[in-house]
Amino acid sequence: MEEGFPAAEEPEPYELSPQERHDVEADLEDLGKMHDVFSPQGVKGVVIACQDCGQNHFYEWDLLQDNLEHMLDTGEPRMHEPAFNIHEDEYIQWDYGKGYVDALADAGLQQGRTIEITQCPWCETPFDTGYQYCPRCGRQLGAIRLYQELLDRGIEDREARAMLVRAGYEPF
Repeated sequence: MEEGFPAAEEPEPYELSPQERHDVEADLEDLGKMHDVFSPQGVKGVVIACQDCGQNHFYEWDLLQDNLEHMLDTGEPRMHEPAFNIHEDEYIQWDYGKGYVDALADAGLQQGRTIEITQCPWCETPFDTGYQYCPRCGRQLGAIRLYQELLDRGIEDREARAMLVRAGYEPF
């Protein structure tokens, strides 16, 4: 410490209220879900309309996650520089993204839950899980995924197969 200058005091961390902490944790969870859904589509982050300055703030996924985690640790938001050379079409509005992932959850479409098929039930050709059609016989594999989903929901094998045939799918 130099002579004549008072020692700089460390600011006391602001303690978030239980409700504020809950809200920030919920935002972190929502951010993760939005990232999982929109990032594979090329979306770089979210846009949040600032209530203080009235302008849109653009946050990349990692930056906003770091800011929210910092807020949980210190109780204070982290300052950031305005975004430079932003392409607005690469970001989604927070409210839109939140509504979209909520709608997916309401419809029972959990992100990351896929029905994997590794072999054609008709010709028994093995293939990678992402195939939509059998590479050997050319049959569409959607009916097989639907069949597996019906079984996962507790419908008996025989009833699930009968439903698919009545719906116009070829028996397997």
